[in-house]
Amino acid sequence: MTESPRGSLNAQRIIPLATLAAPPRGMDPIVVRLSTALSAGVAEILEQERAVLVLSRQSTGRLYLDQHQFSTLATPPRVEPTADVFLLSVTRSALLRYLPMLAGLPPLSFNMEKGPGAFLLSAGSMLEAGVLEGTIPQTRQRLMQHVTDLLITTILDCLELEVSVAGRRRHRQKHIRHYIETRLHEHDLTPQSIAEASGISTRALYQLFDGEEGAVAGWILNRRLERIHADLTNPAHDALPIAQIALNHGFRNAAHFSRRFRQKFGASPREIRQRSALRLGRLEQTGSSGRR
Repeated sequence: MTESPRGSLNAQRIIPLATLAAPPRGMDPIVVRLSTALSAGVAEILEQERAVLVLSRQSTGRLYLDQHQFSTLATPPRVEPTADVFLLSVTRSALLRYLPMLAGLPPLSFNMEKGPGAFLLSAGSMLEAGVLEGTIPQTRQRLMQHVTDLLITTILDCLELEVSVAGRRRHRQKHIRHYIETRLHEHDLTPQSIAEASGISTRALYQLFDGEEGAVAGWILNRRLERIHADLTNPAHDALPIAQIALNHGFRNAAHFSRRFRQKFGASPREIRQRSALRLGRLEQTGSSGRR
């Protein structure tokens, strides 16, 4: 029977754990229940050169490799003071030796309600509760190996199993684009600041954007202009001056903004707003005529 294209694609994406080398020493997870503020608990583990996963049913799970990731590259998950939060950690160097594709990536997020993340949370809570106490060493070792495999499976699932060079590049570029999208309003957003926040060199950032120095700045400019165009054609923003809209999206120089806007859309910001108002007026007039 001929395999469907979808089945073939899935087969290519699946990376069985059996094809990976045995995990090195230091990959046995240690699980503790959070008893302090989240930031303090995570920082204490990271200082021990251990990577830490924050696991809770009330929030998205997160993997942090170091303090830089925790403090600058992501917003820590929000958890209620009464929530059960578990911190699962492994030796950072061992994890990076086994899964080197994690180096340089932003913090990973896990779904704790279903999939491997839910299994990992259950395993972590049982370990913290001491379910392995009293078991013989051989049994404990085998069960801990299952937990380690579950941890690796969860990470690979989060990466969508794309551990190739191209897959890592796409994953990293996706997160950097998201970082840029959420900061387009910042006037001082530059390739240098983006690279620093992402933990990579400026040269590596350029390579993610097709290797051209102007590609990053060009993408930022294009996204800002598109957002401004959307605001100018949105009646909800009619009361806002054009200069204020431009300022809200990172433009401080009015002349530079007007020139770039005309280059992209073939008309001035004022003309675009007027055309949109006329078009909306005609639509409203047509609608009123139809209701008579």
